[in-house]
Amino acid sequence: MNILCSGNPNHNTVASAIQKRFPNADFACRTTGFDLTFKTLDSQTCFKNQVCKYDIFINSSNIANGVQRQLLNITHAEWMRLDIKGHIINIGSSIELSDDTGDYAHSKKALRTRSLELSKQTGISGVKCTHIIASGIDDGKLEHKNWLDLDDIVNAIDYILQAKYNIPLIHLEP
Repeated sequence: MNILCSGNPNHNTVASAIQKRFPNADFACRTTGFDLTFKTLDSQTCFKNQVCKYDIFINSSNIANGVQRQLLNITHAEWMRLDIKGHIINIGSSIELSDDTGDYAHSKKALRTRSLELSKQTGISGVKCTHIIASGIDDGKLEHKNWLDLDDIVNAIDYILQAKYNIPLIHLEP
């Protein structure tokens, strides 16, 4: 397994838990030279060139302006183009199940919708897509103490990766 995960493993995030479980994973974030804001064509090209070196992409960073969905689309398209039989795991949020109409909720809803659309193409594309709805993540802040433990999220990711079948959607609650 060659894993690329969006997010900074030096912060208390899904990326940090991925690094503990999968020490050989690589990370796409500013500190590793990636500009995932995609403000320039060069930053998109850089990501396209790099993601093709992996067969697992954990799409865990929420980035403004729907970039998380762009990361999903780029990865899926590039892997199909190169016939990479990989697995994309998208980290969503329970806010996507609410009536919230803000940018964050809209972005997560769009990510889930697109992930499920692409998951239906697994038989044709060879690329599995899984969307995880995470109902609050314990990032160490006191007010998040009773939320999902980062290790539990990574346990779910590990389970999904080991499964012989496609798991399009999983919802985790504390």
